[in-house]
Amino acid sequence: DALVKIKELECGLSCTAAYYDMKELAAGFPKTLATGDIRVLKQNRGSQGEGIWVCKLAAGQETKIKNGIVENDALLDLQEAVDNHKEQMKLGDFMKFCKQYLDGPGGQLVDQKFLPRIVEGEVRVFMIGDTPIELIHKKPAAGGISATMGSGAKYVKYAPNDAKFTLLMSKFKADLPKLMAALDLKGKPLPLVWTADFILGPKTADGQDTYFVGEFNCSCVGITKQLSRAMEVGMAAVKTCGGKPLAILKEQPKEPFGRIPVIGCAGGVDKEKDGHRLDTIPICNALIELGWESQPIYYTDAKEAAIRKELMACDGYICRVNPGKYEGVTQSKLDKLLNDLVAAGKVGMSSAEAMQKMGAKDALVKIAGLECGLSCTAAYYDMKELTANFPKTMAKGDIRVLKQNRGSQG
Repeated sequence: DALVKIKELECGLSCTAAYYDMKELAAGFPKTLATGDIRVLKQNRGSQGEGIWVCKLAAGQETKIKNGIVENDALLDLQEAVDNHKEQMKLGDFMKFCKQYLDGPGGQLVDQKFLPRIVEGEVRVFMIGDTPIELIHKKPAAGGISATMGSGAKYVKYAPNDAKFTLLMSKFKADLPKLMAALDLKGKPLPLVWTADFILGPKTADGQDTYFVGEFNCSCVGITKQLSRAMEVGMAAVKTCGGKPLAILKEQPKEPFGRIPVIGCAGGVDKEKDGHRLDTIPICNALIELGWESQPIYYTDAKEAAIRKELMACDGYICRVNPGKYEGVTQSKLDKLLNDLVAAGKVGMSSAEAMQKMGAKDALVKIAGLECGLSCTAAYYDMKELTANFPKTMAKGDIRVLKQNRGSQG
């Protein structure tokens, strides 16, 4: 009955009804049949099309419609989606047959208008959390309506941004923020791994396909044949719990073009739960994908000699150390190591010298003559210079900015 609850969304069919007992079925189903629509009855339990029936009045049975209700002795043409088999049964007998779908916990039947383009197949939107991962067009075997593999349906996969499904995805994405509230689950997260199966509806005036949800699946959706998606599932789970997914270092290339480690220091306020900066592992992984060996290296004074030896065997390094105090680290010793590596022909990104000169505030004085610089910039290195010059710049009437060389965050 999720289909009843979403009937006012873009993805829902407004004519959808639900029956929870024989009294409701007997009162409602003969009325929907009397509209002249071919109807679909779907049980709540089961899968693979079991208990999904396409129902219509048999030829010549229109005379059995009285006062907007189909009489119980009217003959119906029936087709079950599980195997596409067809049979005939009187309405009263068919409703008695359907009692099995209403008995017991979770018993219910959903009644919808039949969408004849089901013969063109269904489009399954495979979701991980709120992210569409792929679309699968499931086309039934000739003459059938079932889109299960067991019935001979053919499956074709598409990317979520495929132009063929632009209208479908734009409307579904618009519905996503409203979906859980419509299902009486306001404030709850979307399922972790789930699918929405869409059936083709009438074409729009400009010839575009419309789509309506025929079923949601979230209790038994697996990724057995898509194990490469396991990381996305894990990241979505972490996101749902309000955490940040931590990157995992990829396997190193067997024959790397070279080696570029990423140097860091343990501790500090810029680290995640894995002890690295948020961007450290992604940078290493990007280098690995490009065919280079890369891994994080933690610098400490105690291991300086071993780290120096290791880094001297590399092609270059990337330094990701924020200025500050780290336990067991002397900044001047780290700077000397980085400068020595550059002197030995290793590529420093960035070298200690570059970080010192570009990071110092008087870099703004040195670029004063460039297009990106302010020509009025000055620097003071002692009280004599400050007291001699700052009063002069203030005297020009400009509002001035004084910046210290140390510190951060303003």
